[in-house]
Amino acid sequence: MSHYESELQTFFINTIGGLKISMKNIMKENGLTLSPLYFMILKNIHETENCTANYLADITERDKGQVTRLIQEVVNQELVIKSPNPNDKRSQFLRLTEKGLSFYQQLAKADQAALKKMRANVSDEELKTFLDTGAKMLSNLNAINKKT
Repeated sequence: MSHYESELQTFFINTIGGLKISMKNIMKENGLTLSPLYFMILKNIHETENCTANYLADITERDKGQVTRLIQEVVNQELVIKSPNPNDKRSQFLRLTEKGLSFYQQLAKADQAALKKMRANVSDEELKTFLDTGAKMLSNLNAINKKT
């Protein structure tokens, strides 16, 4: 691997690690003992009409068993409720409770503040270039992963 590829790898690993730590701290401050993956679950449930466990498994690229356990945890904490899917008796729709929506909104607000701090001293143009480049790189990775 050339010098830049090694730096790129380190950059992404450190960025992902930093975001996870930031989210863990935000969740801890809000009294949640859940991992950042739960925030992503709550976010997807909030943003997806008629969200199902299968949809969450697909979008998070996790196995259905793991997603089922994640969902059960947020149901146990009264953050999410299940309702029957009238179109498919094998699945249920997931929806945030009032408590879940309140937690999600607090976490989303704190998450946005952390992202804003992360992006300090980066212009809109620089960020757009970075995101465009990142999209190309992700597309390259997805093409490689589809072959395996």
